[in-house]
Amino acid sequence: MKNTVKILSVLFVLALTASCIKETFPQGGTVTKEQVAESTSALQAMANSIPSSMMTSGVTGYLDAYNHHGDFGVPAVHLNSEFLCGDVATSGQNPYYNRFYWWCMGIGFDKESWPGSYAWDVYYPLIKGANDIISAVDPANAVQAALYYLGQAYAYRASFYLDLARFYEPKENKYTDVSKVLKLTVPLVTDKTDEKSASNNPRVDRETMYNFILEDLANAEKYINPADKGYTTPTLGAVYGLYARTYLEMGYWDDDANKKEYLNKAAEYAQKAITTSGRTPLTQAQWEDPTTGFNSGAACNAWIWGATLSSENTINIITFTAHISSEAMFGYAPLSQLSADKNFYNRINNADFRKHSWLDPAYIADPAAEQPYAYKFAGSASAKETFLNGDPEQQISPACAYENIKFRPAQGEVNDYAVANCADHPFMRVEEMYFIKAEAEARGGNLSGAIATLEGFMANRYVGATYTCPATDEASFIEELIFQKRVEFWGEGITIFDLKRNNMGFTRGYEGTNHASVFAYNCDGRSPYWNFVITRGETQSNLGIPDDLNNPDPSNSLTLWVAGQ
Repeated sequence: MKNTVKILSVLFVLALTASCIKETFPQGGTVTKEQVAESTSALQAMANSIPSSMMTSGVTGYLDAYNHHGDFGVPAVHLNSEFLCGDVATSGQNPYYNRFYWWCMGIGFDKESWPGSYAWDVYYPLIKGANDIISAVDPANAVQAALYYLGQAYAYRASFYLDLARFYEPKENKYTDVSKVLKLTVPLVTDKTDEKSASNNPRVDRETMYNFILEDLANAEKYINPADKGYTTPTLGAVYGLYARTYLEMGYWDDDANKKEYLNKAAEYAQKAITTSGRTPLTQAQWEDPTTGFNSGAACNAWIWGATLSSENTINIITFTAHISSEAMFGYAPLSQLSADKNFYNRINNADFRKHSWLDPAYIADPAAEQPYAYKFAGSASAKETFLNGDPEQQISPACAYENIKFRPAQGEVNDYAVANCADHPFMRVEEMYFIKAEAEARGGNLSGAIATLEGFMANRYVGATYTCPATDEASFIEELIFQKRVEFWGEGITIFDLKRNNMGFTRGYEGTNHASVFAYNCDGRSPYWNFVITRGETQSNLGIPDDLNNPDPSNSLTLWVAGQ
């Protein structure tokens, strides 16, 4: 496999363990509270370390400890979650080139195994980074610049806890019994948590967690710089987007009398995120750009929040690009050949330019023939030839139907990993806010308004045709809405929360499937894998989480589909 044997050294690594106690009280640090009090530059260094740590290769230590080549922070968590759903198919001849095969197969999710611990070990050190800033800044005495960093820290912490709550709060499903742990989320480790309390720190209920998140967002809204319109740190538009995500989840609390109010707030904040951010949906040209497609927040006006990645923080094959970009000849993607699920792809209307995110079967059958979509490749003619026709010496198979071309290597560079890997990663695009608004409207009883919101958005996705929502009632609308959202955010780590919230499953195994046979699992309703199990590293050091208050081990819960049976 080309260029995948040599591993470069990482110049920036965030050391961590699985234990919240150790994460909250590190043995050493680069910046003290006294230094922060004396210099906002020290505070800036702390703030800058958070987005850097979110994307750094080898950030959790799983690369060294387990030789896991999928250790690159939050973007890796996004891929983990995508492989726990059904829209990303592994079509390569050897499916184990997909280095996330544990997630594809539903194995190793008990508290003893490292795959199930990865999200925990990504997010809690990031929370510690936010806590360090919050504890270091006294709002009553801080200069304005320090308050801006404080606002960012609150936004970061709210975002991290929201993801953890959505992953770890168990939802009922047909495969595991979660009755004893319903409504429990994760332990809260804050800027005020000391070592004694951390050693006996139970999971908090969802009301406590979501109120905490809302309080953090209120503080973020209060302190964050309203003039900041960039995308590489949380802005006021991102804070409103986080409000929208939070209230949408709360709007599904059937036993809460304020459910409709939460849904109204979700729609309200989604619109505020759109208006305040000033962002606009990606155009067709931006979506399909061979050099900046889904790798540059600066090349479009759609990203509310994302992060950049520098070459100093990367290892050649330990990046999001190396695992998902089919055109990146140095990585795993040309070998695993991540593709759109065949049935998912075929349902997308031909007038929808988002369908161009994957290689059309007709194009693969005859690339020289005239096609309705002209696939653009940024590399040289010889590189394109290798991509399309394969290279036996490099173990690269010919490109396959439905193969991903949504995520392009940085600058369109297909061979030089030092350039190609330095791609931005999206955390929040403005398009999500339209979907949140429509879902909240529908669930809140305003179906006609929801249909109008979806149709207004989809008008910008159809070329030479008009999108008309086929739904006739709330249930059919939600199904259609979530499908269109799956198309919009394929590969971005959002789908898992939509499916979990709406009790939707997936089907990978069927006649003619393009999923690898070893990954062809089907799920009726919610997957048990979406209820993450708390790691042993935490339960051993935190007496507040006994075994009977951990989520049940979901490993091997689903049955593998076998052709002809």
